[in-house]
Amino acid sequence: KAKVFSQEIPSDYTLCVETAKTVAAEGHALEAVKLYERAESLNPNAPTLDSNLAPLYASLGNHSEAIKRYQRCASQDPNNIELCNNFAWTLMEAERFSEAIAEATRGLNKAEDSQRLHATLAMIHYRQGDHVKALQGFAKAQGSAAAHHNLSLLEIESGNIESAKEHLR
Repeated sequence: KAKVFSQEIPSDYTLCVETAKTVAAEGHALEAVKLYERAESLNPNAPTLDSNLAPLYASLGNHSEAIKRYQRCASQDPNNIELCNNFAWTLMEAERFSEAIAEATRGLNKAEDSQRLHATLAMIHYRQGDHVKALQGFAKAQGSAAAHHNLSLLEIESGNIESAKEHLR
């Protein structure tokens, strides 16, 4: 006799969420977003999938939707430094610099030794054109030599070869 194992079939919601996680891990952001959105429509009473969707929207360049999701995440989990860093980075990518600085600063008030937040804040300053504050921020994050190295790479990327040479000296 063959034994029959009874196993509960997962709900459509669970299938969508689990498949979205797998698809996202494989680097297929658009497909993952569609699956997460489908899951949310299948079960509107389930906890939000904001923390899953925010970075995916950001990676697709949908900054407004990513920011909305990050705002909800930050209100639900205000002490999550990783989330704070990613939110600040997304705000910077959206060129909402004052909000990005405020978010990074909020995170640094909770974790003043966070190298990632210091580096993100430095990058925000760089993108704003304040290279002095960028250098100071990178130095806090990684030390003086690494700060000059980072700025030289950013300057090369921006086509500012002479400035890059100065940092390398």
